[in-house]
Amino acid sequence: MSRAEPVVAVVVAGGMGSRMNSAVPKQFLLLKGKPVLQWSLECFDQTPEVDSIVLVLPEDRIEEGLGKLADFKPHKKFTIVAGGARRQDSVRAGVNAIDAEDGWVAVHDAARPGITNTIVSNAFKLAFELGNAVCAMPSYDTLVKAIDGEIVGQINRSEVYRVQTPQIFRVSVLRQALEYADKNGILVTDEAGMVRELGCKIHLVEGSELNSKITRAEDLDMLKALL
Repeated sequence: MSRAEPVVAVVVAGGMGSRMNSAVPKQFLLLKGKPVLQWSLECFDQTPEVDSIVLVLPEDRIEEGLGKLADFKPHKKFTIVAGGARRQDSVRAGVNAIDAEDGWVAVHDAARPGITNTIVSNAFKLAFELGNAVCAMPSYDTLVKAIDGEIVGQINRSEVYRVQTPQIFRVSVLRQALEYADKNGILVTDEAGMVRELGCKIHLVEGSELNSKITRAEDLDMLKALL
């Protein structure tokens, strides 16, 4: 891998976070005085491997986003684009904003504000070596399979990981995966799922409990206490 290749972080904040029961999209909620999405943007802005950042927002929330980010003063090239109805549509919008034909792209959920420079750098190190890297955490809890509230079996927790972001791929590979998913009507919840459809092996790298996704109000309260 030549370090001359561009490295872009695509931060996806295209959702509305309906499970937060908040009139304000969760990416705009305040976390210790800063909008949730600003935490991720600042992390990538301070990560040496990253050359530029693309933020994906709902089309009707871009002006609001600009207002919320008035105190964000990036040192790197920073672009905001409109997302789509599905996550993969928003990711495509972010990838389409990358000028280079290839290079590297790290896709990250803005709803994971606990991301750190160390996590990102470790993920890039593995991606540069093996071709991709996806942050994940092992499951430490007992896992069971249940039907209608009744346990019907137990799952081997050593084989179960909780997938996080960033998820890092070559730009050309992610573009191919997005196109393949669209042509074949494949709906996925993360980029690793799309790239696996191409037959690629996906490599896990350690994430962090702090890098958990904000889904409910109590998740935000927990991060306020920990960060």
